[in-house]
Amino acid sequence: MPTPSLKQDLRGLAARWRWPLTVAAIVVAAVALVALTVPTSEDGRRLSPENPAPDGARGLAQVLQRQGVEVVSGDRSDEVTEATTSGSTLVVTDTTLLAPEQLNRLAQDDASRLILIEPDEIALSVLAPQVRAAGYSNRTDERAPGCSVSAAVTAGAVRGGGQLYARSGGSTAGGVTICYPQSDSDDTSDVDSTTERGSYVVTAAGGKQVVVVGQSDLLTNEYLAGQGNAALALHTFGAQPDLVWYMPDPLEQVGAGQRQSLTELLPDWVLWVGIQLALVALLAMVWRARRFGRLVGEPLPVIVRAAETQEGRARLYRQFHARGRAASTLRTASLRRLATRLAAPAGTTPEQLVVLVAAATGRNQYEVGQVLIGPAPDSDGALVELADRLDEIERVAGVPHDPTRNR
Repeated sequence: MPTPSLKQDLRGLAARWRWPLTVAAIVVAAVALVALTVPTSEDGRRLSPENPAPDGARGLAQVLQRQGVEVVSGDRSDEVTEATTSGSTLVVTDTTLLAPEQLNRLAQDDASRLILIEPDEIALSVLAPQVRAAGYSNRTDERAPGCSVSAAVTAGAVRGGGQLYARSGGSTAGGVTICYPQSDSDDTSDVDSTTERGSYVVTAAGGKQVVVVGQSDLLTNEYLAGQGNAALALHTFGAQPDLVWYMPDPLEQVGAGQRQSLTELLPDWVLWVGIQLALVALLAMVWRARRFGRLVGEPLPVIVRAAETQEGRARLYRQFHARGRAASTLRTASLRRLATRLAAPAGTTPEQLVVLVAAATGRNQYEVGQVLIGPAPDSDGALVELADRLDEIERVAGVPHDPTRNR
């Protein structure tokens, strides 16, 4: 229970700091509100044309704009399809976020060129059925074009590796052109050794040219200037005056129905699991709250003096030959008393305290260290000798002697 004087001091302290604390709370709340509501000007998504970070594609977008290409970005499939025309190039950065409705909408889009960056098998089956995924390569060394596509021939060697693609069953070599081929010795993917596969594929589907880019690093700000990456990216993305950059939004509503609520999106078993967890929590509360009111102290039936407890502990150490544990207990107590006597600052390590004790007592630092933090004694006689040497160091250091202390 706080005393009346303490209550008065607390009230006075609260009265003095009431207005400064109120102003500080208002400032913190205002800053937090601004930080949560004001949108940031930079886009941090990978391959975003507005992202200046190493994994962004702002450098490519700016170079294209300086060359007269109009770059329009969007994250909704309906907005993107409305922005494209027969003279536009449509770029899709992440096909794994697209639902079947969105893929069908892109397949019927008016754009004459479609660029897919690292597409998955589902997207390829809809947008480029002549192409299939054919593994992944960790080799990022330079790769020669190995094809007759003008963009690849002009660019020359570029950063290799990444997602690999090959012709699907029934596709002819004339309908699918594979550039920057990958040899089977470069990775351990289980692809048929007779299948030609590469990281840059050009084909036609749905009345439009489809370009599949398996190595997205060459489009980023970090790797754009290396090798022939910039030339390949500019010839691929800047072939037409209009470029629509589609970065799918995972929260886009698809289908003709209304937007589903959070409870509708949850599985049916979530409700029953929640009820069971609530019952378990209730039972745990009843179990742990079996005591009511404040705790009442009870007198102990037997009073055990501290000396008897200490002697019993010492007998246990002796019975189990725990000389190391006993020596550690003695040394820890001595180190604490020496640290208090020498006014050692908080955080002083035992090694630092050895230096302080050696300087205060004028003794050899090595000998002091052997006593305070040395190896454990190997016999009962050595343990008794250690206790005597600890007492001697404390006496020389000026630690007050306590006659009731029993080692």
